[in-house]
Amino acid sequence: MLEFRYPELKDREWVQPILSSAGGLGSEYAFGTMYVWRGTYHRRICRYKDFLLSAFGEDYRSYVVPEGVGDRREAISVLMEDARERGVPFRMWGVTEDNREEMEGYFPGRFDYLPQRDDADYIYRSEDLISLAGRKFHSKRNHIARFRRTYQWTYEAVGPENAGECLAIAREWCRKNGMCGQNGHSAENCAIADALDHLGPLGMKGGLIRVEGKPAAFTLGEEINSRCFVVHFEKALEGYDGLYPAINQEFAARELSRYEYINREEDMGLEGLRKAKLSYYPAFLVEKFTAVLKGETV
Repeated sequence: MLEFRYPELKDREWVQPILSSAGGLGSEYAFGTMYVWRGTYHRRICRYKDFLLSAFGEDYRSYVVPEGVGDRREAISVLMEDARERGVPFRMWGVTEDNREEMEGYFPGRFDYLPQRDDADYIYRSEDLISLAGRKFHSKRNHIARFRRTYQWTYEAVGPENAGECLAIAREWCRKNGMCGQNGHSAENCAIADALDHLGPLGMKGGLIRVEGKPAAFTLGEEINSRCFVVHFEKALEGYDGLYPAINQEFAARELSRYEYINREEDMGLEGLRKAKLSYYPAFLVEKFTAVLKGETV
C-alpha cells in the first residue's frame, strides 16, 4: 500500500509547484486548501515518482486526480491498486471534463462519472469583481455606495497583528447565525484559525474592514497559480448594509488585479450561498465528477 500521511507546512515547498504547474483553477490546486481542512476531511498525501497523490476520508473513501510529471495512467493505476489492497471501492474525485476525456483514453469504458454539482467552483474574471461595471452589477454598486456613505470605515491587509481580530469576526458570525457545530461551521473556524496562524508559510493573503474602529469583515485566500487566486474565507458581521460586497470589491481591487481569475469556491448545495455566488455572474464553473469503476457501489 502507498504511504499516505497528513500534509505538513514544509510540504508546500514541493506540493504547490506541482499543483501550480498543472494549470488547474479548482480550489484543490491550492496547498492551503488541503492543509487547513486536513483534519476535517482526513486529507492525506503521498509522493509517487514526480506525482502528488492524495486521498481523503478516514477509510480512504476517495482519491484525488493525481498531478505531476510523467505517466498519469500509471499514477492512476497505482491508486487503483492501493484501493484494492485496502479493500475499498476505487473512487476518484475532482475529475474535470478534460480529465474525463483523458481517462477514457487510458481506461475506455471502465468508469462511470458521477456529477458533483455542489462541489463545482465558481470562477470570476477579476476585472468584473473589481470594476462591477454594467447593468448586471447595478445593485452591487448601489450597496457599496450606500455602505461608503453610511459608515466610517477603513481597510487594511490581514497580518499577524490583526489575525486574532479576524478570528473573532468568524466566531461572532458563527454565534450570531447559530451555525456552530452545524454544516461544518465549527470545523470552518478551526480551518480559519489554522490559516491565520500560518499566513506566511501558507502564502495566505487577506483584507480586513473596520467600521468605526471595530473589526467587521475579513476575507482570506491564496494564489493557485499566476492566473488565479482562490478566496477561501469571507465573513462579515450583521448590521452593516453593503459590508459583504464592500469587502469583496475592496480586496479584489487592492490585491487581485494581476490575476485573470478569482475562484470563490463551491456552494456546497446551500441554496442561499448558491444564489449569492450566482449574483456575481461567474465567468464559468469548474465542474467536477467522481470516477467510479463500473459495477462498484458508491
